[in-house]
Amino acid sequence: MALPDQVDEAINYIKSLEANVKMANEKKEKLLAGKNKRSREYCLGLPKSPCFEIHEIGSSLQIILTCGLDNQFIFYEIIRVLHEENVDVRSVNSSKVGDNSLLHVVHAEVYISKSIFDA
Repeated sequence: MALPDQVDEAINYIKSLEANVKMANEKKEKLLAGKNKRSREYCLGLPKSPCFEIHEIGSSLQIILTCGLDNQFIFYEIIRVLHEENVDVRSVNSSKVGDNSLLHVVHAEVYISKSIFDA
């Protein structure tokens, strides 16, 4: 490999290490901010009823929703409410659980000064 190519590869490697360090520091800060961590769980109490948990760590939210295939409107309603409250939805992962249930995991970031639980 030519010397300029080796230098370019070394620069790219260093940049990737810097990005990894930055992500690790952000994760560390979130974990150390455990005093700001809150969780809530909501279930309707009916068989196969929708159930969701909200985990708040600083300005980050994780919402875990388990619902039947016929209860998808609840997922869409949660996304709608988050957008109404100016919460930035970062990612959504959905997977089928069993024959007729879905698991949705929503990761979001709150950019307002007060907690979503206070709203």
